[in-house]
Amino acid sequence: MRISKVILVACGLLVGLYLLVMLTLSQSLHAFNRDNSNVNLQQLDQRDVIRLDNHWANWLLHYDIVKDEQNTYAVLSKAGFQLNAVSLNHIFSNVILFSNVPLLLLGGFAIGTPFYITRKQQKKLDASLEVVNNETNKLLAAFNITPPNVEQQNTISKLSLALIELNKQIHDQQHKNFISQHQDKLTGLIDRHAYLHHLQSQLEQAQVLKKRQALLFIDLDGFKQVNDSFGHSFGDEVLIQVAQRLTTVIRNRKLNHLAASLGLELNLSRLGGDEFSIFIENLNDDNLAIEVAQNVLQEIEGDFVLGNKLIKIGASIGIAVYPDSAANPNTLLQMADVAMYRAKTDGRGIYRVYSPEMGNKMRRYHYLLEEMRLAMASHSFSLSFQPIVNVNDFSIDYFECLVRWHHPIEGSIPPAEFIPIAEDSNLILELGNWILLEACRQMAAWYNAGMNKVRISVNISGVQLSHIPLYDWVMDTINKVGLPAKALLLEITETCFIEASEKVIADLEKLRESGVLIAIDDFGTGFSSLSTLANLPVDVIKIDKLFIDQANINPKYEKILNSISDLGKTLDLKIVAEGVETAPQFELVKKLGIDCIQGYLISRPETSKDVGSKMISQNINYIAMTGTGVYAPQADKAAPIVQIKAG
Repeated sequence: MRISKVILVACGLLVGLYLLVMLTLSQSLHAFNRDNSNVNLQQLDQRDVIRLDNHWANWLLHYDIVKDEQNTYAVLSKAGFQLNAVSLNHIFSNVILFSNVPLLLLGGFAIGTPFYITRKQQKKLDASLEVVNNETNKLLAAFNITPPNVEQQNTISKLSLALIELNKQIHDQQHKNFISQHQDKLTGLIDRHAYLHHLQSQLEQAQVLKKRQALLFIDLDGFKQVNDSFGHSFGDEVLIQVAQRLTTVIRNRKLNHLAASLGLELNLSRLGGDEFSIFIENLNDDNLAIEVAQNVLQEIEGDFVLGNKLIKIGASIGIAVYPDSAANPNTLLQMADVAMYRAKTDGRGIYRVYSPEMGNKMRRYHYLLEEMRLAMASHSFSLSFQPIVNVNDFSIDYFECLVRWHHPIEGSIPPAEFIPIAEDSNLILELGNWILLEACRQMAAWYNAGMNKVRISVNISGVQLSHIPLYDWVMDTINKVGLPAKALLLEITETCFIEASEKVIADLEKLRESGVLIAIDDFGTGFSSLSTLANLPVDVIKIDKLFIDQANINPKYEKILNSISDLGKTLDLKIVAEGVETAPQFELVKKLGIDCIQGYLISRPETSKDVGSKMISQNINYIAMTGTGVYAPQADKAAPIVQIKAG
């Protein structure tokens, strides 16, 4: 195609040049002949020359061409046998100089120069297009795109097809990216941000149409144990199956709201972790939200089959209603979250509907959480120490370290109120580090003062067990303050033992090998199997206060205490009775053969200063001989007193 254009242009130029030269020469010769100009005319006899019909000059001149023995002539005029002629050599050496031929050549140059420049630019353009085409082909290969084949493709058409295919690919990729930005990668549900955006639009419509709507906040129960026991891959599979079951619930209940452009369900979201939410757009019946919650609980309580393992979990659900509970998405979600926490507090595996009373509790929660952060920064927490003594001679076996918080405005805040908040917010990690360090530092001082047969007891929460490398943490702390491992006892609740991972159990074994004692706290409240007790790395069993309170009232509790005492003897475990506050309780536990007691009958928790004054100052000689002190019951402590115990 390109060659044919060049040929046509060249032929056109040749034809034009021919016509101009022919016209110019003819006019010039005619003018010279007419005006008798200084042209070298010659008189020839027609009989002395030969006519040339096929001479090349015939192509340029409209005159007869003749030839004698010397030259070739163009005949300008004829009179009989006489010919007026001019030599062809003279024509091209003189006549052309006085004709339009120079102008013709100048015109040809003027025409040819732009053509040449255009042609050169075309070559550059073709080269640039070739480079662009090559780069486009690289892009096509990178995206694994094969454009359709078209016959007789030139560079421009190839580029056009390639750009069309690339545009399709980019559009598809943008669509995928848009979905990816609003979709949870694991479950395929919409994420929290997209869910809140959807809630905003729905609540605005509900306000105009005076509709009631509801939101369910779903939190899985026992999911952490799945992760700890079987690994995160199992946990991820559980979350995927939960998402599928929740999708089935909203489909069966006809609660769908599918985004046509995204292909995503907008009324179901994974908020993060093991938290999900379902939105009900039309709450025509107040019981609808409850019925959906019941369906969800039923679905999640079903067995999860993962490979050859059978997993069982549950869920706690909080329900918030628009406009009763809140009027904007974030607050509605927060109120449902509050109701969900109430469901967990009330026993798990149930649902609760938000009420203002729950809101007051949540505000109290956040207030105390913020105050606790300030208290940590200002060192407003303190430690108290309560002795655990032998029932026979009241010698001190160990001191339990208890944390106290004196608020500058509210005064003393019970540990039963602030410890759960610290655990729930993970602030217990920072607080626990401080408690262990200060308790060990205090015990190191008492140990160096002569109480080398006494231990310090520190409570460890389940949150700490999950987040801290227990062995390294404990050993680093006692080494830092110079406390022997044999002077430390760690108390862990029975429930935490049940949920402890293999790594935690292994760390506890290593600590025992180093000399640290391990105690089960609140024994009897965790509903653990007694068959597991023989395999746990423990040295001490602390019987929960509930059994002590009921033993003199209900004979069955006395029998349980007796069984625990016998079990301790069989397994070579030390038994401690918590909450001994009266003389009858003391006589009972002593009769049952329980080793040690703790309670207000012996002593309330006291500051380190009071302990030091009472023990070391007044019993320095006894401590020097025995390595311990004595805390005997006081006569005025026989009346029952309510004790609040904290970690």
